[in-house]
Order: sequence, then structure tokens, then C-alpha cells
Amino acid sequence: MNPKTKGREIALSVLFAVDLGKNSVPDAFLPFKYESPVSLEYALKLVQGTIENLSDIDEKIKSLLKNWSFERLNAVDKEILRLAIYEIENVVGEDYGIIVFEAVELAKKYGDLNSGDFVNGILRSFLRLRNEEVTT
Repeated sequence: MNPKTKGREIALSVLFAVDLGKNSVPDAFLPFKYESPVSLEYALKLVQGTIENLSDIDEKIKSLLKNWSFERLNAVDKEILRLAIYEIENVVGEDYGIIVFEAVELAKKYGDLNSGDFVNGILRSFLRLRNEEVTT
């Protein structure tokens, strides 16, 4: 598995453990101590950045939801969206298509039956709005 792909998967698990399990970041990383250092470094970068920008990221997600409240979001979907939006906005040199693709794959693997389509739709809307802001 690609180190960044594995890093995203680890970051998702850590964010989930921190948000829902109320674990500390170091404790949430403990189960992954034998993973590749490259994957762990990337995961840590994503986790720290997502947590530092959480309120801004959550506001962006809320603005994209139609006929659905943020509080009702599936916990896995919410963490995947947070992670992907942070990465799109802050990690230089990453291909947005790969970020979205891997977010959708994580949603299919860890979410419910509709998570893949839901995550894809929200992230595509986010990218469309972001591109409009950049070009205007």
C-alpha cells in the first residue's frame, strides 16, 4: 500500500479515536507504532492539521450539507470529510482527484452503504466551489 494511502487510513482511525473515543492523539497513534515511518509521519501531519483547523473545516462541511444537519452526519463520514478537506486546502502538491478517490474508498470500507456516494458528492461540491473562488 502506498505510504500516503496508509497515512490517510491511519489518520482516519486516529481522528475517529480522538473525536469519538476522547483519546489523546498520542494514545490514538499507539496501535500503529509498527507502521512505516513515512505513513506515520504523513498521518501525524494530517491529524495535527485537521485538529488545528477543525472549526473552519466543520463550517465548510456545514455549508455544503443540503437538507441534512452536521450533527446527524455518520461519524466515519464526518472524519473522512474533515481529513480530505484539510488535505485539499493545506497539503501542497497533492492531486485533488487522488484525495477524493481515496476518501471515497475509505468511506466504502469503513462507512455505511451510502457513505461512498455521500463523501464523493460533498467533496466534489467543495472542489467546484473552491475552483469558482480561485478563478474569480
